[in-house]
Amino acid sequence: MMHRIGVPYERKALYVLITVPMVVMYVAIAIHLWTVREVFAVIYCAFFVFVMIFQSYNCIYWRCPHVGTLCPGAGGFCIPSSYIAKLFRHAKRSKALYNLFCTLAYLNFFGIIFFPMYFIYRLSVVYLLAYLSIVVAYALGMLVLICPVCGARDACPGGQTAVQLRGLISK
Repeated sequence: MMHRIGVPYERKALYVLITVPMVVMYVAIAIHLWTVREVFAVIYCAFFVFVMIFQSYNCIYWRCPHVGTLCPGAGGFCIPSSYIAKLFRHAKRSKALYNLFCTLAYLNFFGIIFFPMYFIYRLSVVYLLAYLSIVVAYALGMLVLICPVCGARDACPGGQTAVQLRGLISK
């Protein structure tokens, strides 16, 4: 099924409302890492850049209708992927390339989540627990409020999970 490109996401305000605190947290973590050692902040920021680049091909592969508009991507760092994907919208779709880029995107995605944990723990166990609580609350918010109505929910792993969870909950 071919989706239209450039379809705006309907729950944009809600997505922005739950994503802005995550972005603030990313900035705070990057600043903290910079104070520990600049290279740690650079590594942390590189994870974001790589997720954006690798995810942009996946947007095209999935035929995401949000390409070129605000994409309700996980964590807010996939938003630029939607705009980068416009550059690749005529690229030939390859399952092998998709598998590679998807794997690389996920590795960097998990880097964003797990890399700063040691440094947060060194600040305080309370900060680490707060961080983990925020990450889990955000993930649940995405799965319950955002992903089920996303135009790429049938292709995106997060959307598929959200649809399955909705099915289990409604039984």
